[in-house]
Amino acid sequence: MSENQVKDRIVEEVKIAKETGKITSKKIHEIVRKAVADAVSEGKGGAEAIRPIVKDAVSAAVEGLRAAEADAAENIKAALEGAVEGVRVHKDQAVDVVRKKMREVEEKLAAEKTELAQSVRDALQGAKEAGEVFSEEIRTQIESVSTDIKLNSTELLGLTREMVKEAVKQAIETGENVKETVTKIARDATERALKERRFTADRVKIIAEKVMSGAVEAAEEAGQEVKDVAHGAFEGAQKGIVSAVESIGDKTKEFVHDDLARTKEDLEAIEELLLETAGRVAKRSGETAKAVLLDLVEQTERTTSVLREKTGHAAEKVAGRLKKAGKEAVQTSVNSADKLARAMADEAMELGKRSVDVAKGAISGMWKGAKDALQKEKDNQ
Repeated sequence: MSENQVKDRIVEEVKIAKETGKITSKKIHEIVRKAVADAVSEGKGGAEAIRPIVKDAVSAAVEGLRAAEADAAENIKAALEGAVEGVRVHKDQAVDVVRKKMREVEEKLAAEKTELAQSVRDALQGAKEAGEVFSEEIRTQIESVSTDIKLNSTELLGLTREMVKEAVKQAIETGENVKETVTKIARDATERALKERRFTADRVKIIAEKVMSGAVEAAEEAGQEVKDVAHGAFEGAQKGIVSAVESIGDKTKEFVHDDLARTKEDLEAIEELLLETAGRVAKRSGETAKAVLLDLVEQTERTTSVLREKTGHAAEKVAGRLKKAGKEAVQTSVNSADKLARAMADEAMELGKRSVDVAKGAISGMWKGAKDALQKEKDNQ
């Protein structure tokens, strides 16, 4: 639909609405909304094509309303809101299509992960069966190696939380150096799970929650060592993350520019995510574990933790590689971000002023209403 077609359509439909006595703000809103939605849908341009469409639509609506002697404020408002909604209708549909595709990809990814996990199990079972024809010594070696492989694949196999819970349960039963043992269990489990796949902030959050909640639940079910277990689980998860962070440096050599940028953002968010995760686990735990975890969160926030130092250093290294990978790309990104930030700041200022004006108008109306009521009361007296 050409620009003239949009304008002519709106002017004509406003004229018809006037002639049929249906020129309400609701009707104006619908006329402009449909015209803009159709124009945006038919247009092959991107976001840059939206501005002239809306400009022509609003201009045509105002011209049509003036010609129809119906350019009241509420009708002009309806035209503008209809134009914006017309843009959103089309773009919302596009977003829904993308969201649907993402869900399909996520479902496919989940299915592939399940299949991969089963493939690993089948492979290990095959290795175990192969060992049955050999001596006990070789069979024991094969089973030992298979167990280690499983241990290094707990996240893939969906066993991280249950493995930690079982290990902590056994540590409590021994009754020796429980806190230190749980710290080691949590550290190893966190580190192994994080190293199974590429390091991301989301994975840190998911894995840390599994490790801490599994450990705390084991202690609470046993009714013993809850304080030491909660402390050890938090400390161990933190140390496991630190260890995983330290290994990121060499891996970034194979990252493309976007991967580097995302990794830098993830590293900068890690400690905050860990503390948020500990807070969530605390809320679901009993009073003892809750108190320990919240106290550890508070202590970490007040001090400079090893995790904060390590993630900071790692982020700096990634930033160096990011700069080396493409100074122009970084500058473009910064310029775009600055431009967007300035535009958003201007919009916020405009909206803030409008909000204050609306609030003052409401208060002014209240005062006027009260004043009128008081005057009426005096007149009645």
